[in-house]
Amino acid sequence: MMNDLGKKTDGLPEKMKRFPMVLCRKIWKVGQDDPRRAIHALKVGFSLTLVSLLYLMEPLFKGVGQNAIWAVMTVVVVLEFTAGATLCKGLNRGFGTLLAASLAFFFEFIAREYGKVFRAVFIGASIFLIGALTTYLRFFPNIKKNYDYGVLIFLLTFNLITVSSYRVDDILKLAQGRIYTIAIGSGVCILMSLFIFPNWSGEDLHNSTVSKIEGLARSIEACVVKYFNDEEPDLEIDETTEDPIYNNYKAVLDSKSTDETLARHASWEPRHSWHCHKFPWQQYVKLGGVLRHFGYAIVALHGSLQTEIR
Repeated sequence: MMNDLGKKTDGLPEKMKRFPMVLCRKIWKVGQDDPRRAIHALKVGFSLTLVSLLYLMEPLFKGVGQNAIWAVMTVVVVLEFTAGATLCKGLNRGFGTLLAASLAFFFEFIAREYGKVFRAVFIGASIFLIGALTTYLRFFPNIKKNYDYGVLIFLLTFNLITVSSYRVDDILKLAQGRIYTIAIGSGVCILMSLFIFPNWSGEDLHNSTVSKIEGLARSIEACVVKYFNDEEPDLEIDETTEDPIYNNYKAVLDSKSTDETLARHASWEPRHSWHCHKFPWQQYVKLGGVLRHFGYAIVALHGSLQTEIR
């Protein structure tokens, strides 16, 4: 046992020496595979620096105070890789916060007209009612698909303002500061996503669809070549992990979740083409379903090529 441990630790210094080089190669490969990743990282860093000025610059800090942290949190959460994903999260967060603040102020206005005991009971009942209704709404498919993040932010903001209003006298000022800083953070994210080297979900969906069509075409071509090949199939070796036929149709069969996500985000994107045409994201979803059905046919064809009887 000691010998085995010694053998494992013998190569440790050499591995430690090679670790920086291996790490640099992996970092370079990630950026080389898609240079937009490096640009997006720079955009996030610049956005965080920009909203951090609310803390660092004294005149801005006097205006927003400790609420500046909400702008930083908004940038971290909202700024996504594509413009559609950022718009989806940013608008959901903005409308959810605004609606929750309005409803919380309305309940606070009603509760202030009565005594402290009634106010506590009323706040507890409103939290229970809104929490239950909001959570139940999240089970609706359309809301779950498009507005789940906004509903979650609505629930969070409503509870923060409603609970704080019982102990804090000037709750209006506190809520206004949070709304303003969240709006600033969301605005920075949307501007960075739309105007600074934008990445469009619609274009990613289009490129993904083209890649899947080409992959299926290569799979069909390889199946035809293999069918007319005189070599007998080797049944003892499982080459599915390295088989180009398998890799091509597997990418198509595993793409449903990615396609639906890209299509949903593309539906939020503005018309950014020269002709201002709306992106036909629904048609791409249907086409993806057709390609997956065609992929199953290639699976059957590929399976028949792996057997002795053709």
